[in-house]
Amino acid sequence: MLFILTLMHFAVDGVCAAELYLYELAEPDWLQVLFVFGLYNFTAFGFQWLAGLALDRRPAFRSALVLAVCLLGLGTADAFGAPLQAGLLGAGNCLFHAAGGSWVLRRHPATFAEPGIFVSSGAVGLALGLAGMVPPAVFLIVCAVCAACACRGMGRSAEDAGLASAGQTSSGQASAGRHVPVLLGGCVLVLLACVVLRGFGGAGRCPGLPLLFPCVFALGKAAGGLVCDRIGLRGTVLAVFLLSFLALQASGLVPALLLAFAFNMTMPLTLRLAHWCFPALPGLVFGLAAGCLLPGYFFRDAFAMPPQAMAACVFLGLTLAGCALARFGRLPGRPAGAGA
Repeated sequence: MLFILTLMHFAVDGVCAAELYLYELAEPDWLQVLFVFGLYNFTAFGFQWLAGLALDRRPAFRSALVLAVCLLGLGTADAFGAPLQAGLLGAGNCLFHAAGGSWVLRRHPATFAEPGIFVSSGAVGLALGLAGMVPPAVFLIVCAVCAACACRGMGRSAEDAGLASAGQTSSGQASAGRHVPVLLGGCVLVLLACVVLRGFGGAGRCPGLPLLFPCVFALGKAAGGLVCDRIGLRGTVLAVFLLSFLALQASGLVPALLLAFAFNMTMPLTLRLAHWCFPALPGLVFGLAAGCLLPGYFFRDAFAMPPQAMAACVFLGLTLAGCALARFGRLPGRPAGAGA
């Protein structure tokens, strides 16, 4: 199931990017292009928390995936006009991410690998679509096939098992004290701040090689989760910190790739730690994390924080969040062979 949802993530981001690429080619007014792209991003990422919260209360994952594919299909119909298409594509993207992210976080609530693998494929699909390498129809077909396979595997018993897993984590790890929910909310804010910084610092592009950086993004996200399950949270956070500062000691393409890799390794860490703060609300925390990528899209040119300070802040934020969760008794048991 994880493979199917990861492939669908690739296709969903791909169909949206490919359709926007075709619109950009045909639209001579650059301001209108910026408006349509901004509308899409705001719809896709700004409302994920709301869709995730709805799925937390009623986990109708199969219905959400089917509706997402329908919205994406309507978004490729040129007869609707660019603004409506952007809204439809954004809504389909939003609904898929909320459903897929919530499902993945529920399935194995004590591991980091699954969320890292799930989010890894989107950057590659986005790059292929924006570069015009694959037409929207191909992505849409892959998306529909994946949705059908996912719906077949997502039986009602599986959804109930996911809810039971989340409920057991919530009740079993809860810590005494009426102030704990407020403190955990502060912990989530620190983690979301790390996501904002990653939105600014974990990007990049290479002229002539449109897939180079996206593939590094994907590898970083997947590696972050896999490494964390092997050496533990503290070791992974320290490794990200050291890789970041090693990359900042030189300039050029290779250090830039290493820095992007290190920043993207934090993606599954922030997702899982935020989920541990409120384990019964995986869709909400996934949507909030996705929404915190918006500043990196809208305000990148106005952001002037030195990369050294960004790396240090992310390191401190993840460390503080991990210590706080340990203090509040929200750290589930680690997989066999994993560090603390």
